[in-house]
Parts: sequence; C-alpha cells; structure tokens
Amino acid sequence: MDPVLALEQRIIAPTGLGQLLTFVGLPSKRSARELSSSSEELFNGITAVLDQLLLRTIEKRTIASFVATRNEVFEKYFQVVGALSMLAQAIAPPAVIDVLVAQSFSELEADLRDQGTLKFGAAAKDQAIFTVWTLRKTSRLISKIAAGGPSPKETEEADKKLAPEFSFCAAWTQFHLDCMMAAIRLDKPIHPDVLPEIIDGLRAAVNAYGLIRQGIDLRVPRSEEPTVTAREWDQEDQELLDSSMHDMDVEFEVL
Repeated sequence: MDPVLALEQRIIAPTGLGQLLTFVGLPSKRSARELSSSSEELFNGITAVLDQLLLRTIEKRTIASFVATRNEVFEKYFQVVGALSMLAQAIAPPAVIDVLVAQSFSELEADLRDQGTLKFGAAAKDQAIFTVWTLRKTSRLISKIAAGGPSPKETEEADKKLAPEFSFCAAWTQFHLDCMMAAIRLDKPIHPDVLPEIIDGLRAAVNAYGLIRQGIDLRVPRSEEPTVTAREWDQEDQELLDSSMHDMDVEFEVL
C-alpha cells in the first residue's frame, strides 16, 4: 500500500464537513497577538511544538530521509494542528477567527514575496503563493459550510465520505507550506533535492478545494444557486488572484 494512503487511513476518523475542525489558515503567531495574553501564551506554546516537528523535517538533505521523517512526524503534526484549531475555536468567536485567518494569509503572502525568491527560487515561491491563494478560497467555503450546519439527511453519507479526504488533503498541503514558512521564519535552508518533494505536497491544495466545493454542492446544488454564473468568478476572487499572483511570470502545472 502507498505509505501516504496508509497514513491517511490511519489518522483520519470519518465525520461530517459541518463538524470538521479546519486545518486551513490557522491564526499565525503574529495575528495571535490580538488574543488575550494567556491565550497567546498557550497558542505560542502549541506552535512551538509544530516548529520542532517542521524543523526535524526540513533539515533532511535527501528525498528518502525527508519522506521518512515526514511520514514519521505527520501524524503528530496532524494532532497538534487539531489541538490548535480547537483552541482557536474555544477562545475566540467565529468573526474574530475569520479576521485572524485573513491576517495570517496576508502574512504568508508578504513573507513569500519578500523572502521566497531568495530562499526557494522564483518558481517555488510562485507555487507557494498560488497555494496560499487556493487555501484562502478554500477557507471561505469552509466558513460557508460551518455557518450552514450539517448537510441534508439524504446527502449525509456522501458528506461523511468527503470529510476525511478533505481534512487529509488540507493538512497535507498545510504541512508542506509550513515547511517552507518555517524555513523562512527560522532562517533554515531547504536542500535543493528536497524542495521538489515539498512543492509536490503543495498541490494537494487543489484536491482540498475540489472536495470542499463538493461539500457545498451537497448542501446547495449548483443548479439551484440563483447566482451560480456570477459566483463562478466574482470580484473578490479576482482581487484575491491579483493580490496573490501579481508578480507571477511563470505558469503552473497543477495536478
């Protein structure tokens, strides 16, 4: 069995998308400063554990050692991110979380634009920015599902099937993006042989977006959406694309 598939099957427990903890766009250390001092301290303690796991992974110099370490630490990473998500939801109302998540996405984009080319090269930097843009869109759909509650009874089983697939793809994407951000934040190099494997991990963002889009369709089929044509690509989408990709001069192959 594919070791990644085996990992997915071991760590993901089926649940509905409406009850799923989000692994997309968690508040960053900087945005968490807006929380209470005690909450910020707890939040930073958890993110310090994440940094330790990420540092163990990005210090590897071969693809084989990187993959082995990633498969070893990812289950712990998944659990810690879940704890971080629960903490965020426990100490702040949804509106505040939305603001913190938006700030986190902006911070990611700014750090990648400022340091990404020097750290990873232009193509890898642009792929990472595209990933942030995709996660931002995904986060908007997660908020829409959370606000709408569980899926209709007749689509409940399909919803439960989507949930573990989505949460794995989202966490897998987040892990590889966090590897790059940790390299920037901690001023650590990523070996050139390892970087393509990290970039490949980012492409799961497209899978995550497609799965969460299916979750939306289970609740409101596109044929029933009165503004479906306009919502295919709205002004906010365009602004997000312009914000994330205005410096791009390469065309990505995504999946």
